[in-house]
Amino acid sequence: MTQGIFVKKWLGLGLCGALMTAVGAPSALAGAPVTGTSRTTLSPWSSAPSMSRIRAYHTATRLLSGAVLVTGGRDWSSVTATTETYNAALNTWSTSATMGQARSRHTATLLANGKVLVAGGAGPGTLSSAELYDPATNTWSATGSLGTARQDHQAVLLANGKVLVFGGYSPGALKTAELYDPATGLWTATGSTSVVAGKPSATRLPDDNVLVVSDNGVDTAAEVYDAGTGTWSRVADPPAFYGHAAVLLNQGAVLVTGQETGQYASGAWLFWPEDNEWEYVSYANEERRRSHSMTLLPSGKVLVARGTRNQMGGSAEVFDPANWTLHLGGYDSPTQGHTATLLTNGKVLIVGGTSQEEPELYSSAELYSE
Repeated sequence: MTQGIFVKKWLGLGLCGALMTAVGAPSALAGAPVTGTSRTTLSPWSSAPSMSRIRAYHTATRLLSGAVLVTGGRDWSSVTATTETYNAALNTWSTSATMGQARSRHTATLLANGKVLVAGGAGPGTLSSAELYDPATNTWSATGSLGTARQDHQAVLLANGKVLVFGGYSPGALKTAELYDPATGLWTATGSTSVVAGKPSATRLPDDNVLVVSDNGVDTAAEVYDAGTGTWSRVADPPAFYGHAAVLLNQGAVLVTGQETGQYASGAWLFWPEDNEWEYVSYANEERRRSHSMTLLPSGKVLVARGTRNQMGGSAEVFDPANWTLHLGGYDSPTQGHTATLLTNGKVLIVGGTSQEEPELYSSAELYSE
């Protein structure tokens, strides 16, 4: 394991360190995490063609072909069942088959057989239905329904090919989980958490277990699902996150970024599964970023994009595991309800969402390049 040795500095110390840097001191407080600066004057962002319609709280799934399937979402007044596909090689969009059910705030999971499982969401009402998309025939077909209707839940593909669905709302925050078996098309109940509920982050660990981290801004809780036994257990407590995101690094640690309740500035935390401990490693350039996306890049760095924050406008950030710091990654729009998908060419496709400024809804798409 490679990890830095840092001590968390709270509000007063963070402001003090910032002032020291501003007047030309050689560094902030000794031992404190530091924020990197922008490493290029060229923008890493470029525009891509817009989707055929406005979408927020949709899904985007990279297919085995490398194309990206976008499903559902909502516009100003309604939820849609329409879908479309982005061709990265041609940089074009094309219309795909329409789902059987209009839905937003659902999940879409690429199965081992190349099909896409779409489950739950908001329809009218909270949905329990699920359906399968077959890219080979460009068709949708119904499959078994969830045992519990849910929206804003999480779905994780396990090593055995089954899909773990956890949490969400129906309408209250759920602690229950279900497993989908592609061989039978059926769902079965599995263990429930003791604390974590609602819309946490969910990250598959190297040992195939799944880490879920609370995101209600109150509970300082994380739990791990044991894929072998179907049970959950508490692990070391994280901060009380609100609107965070998580991703597994190549080093085996889980990177979490986002607002911490009661703190002036958010930052980057690492969870080390083998040590069962949390480590704070970097201040953030964007204060109180919430509802953002994180994408593991081919270099092993992580793109932290979009989300709402204290001010209008702002920047994306890039986490560099070589020095455990966040640095600026070009101008960024404050949106949520978007999707970020790593393409086979190494670029990241970000589409749709809704802004905190107007508010506004988008059909636009952008590409991020390292």
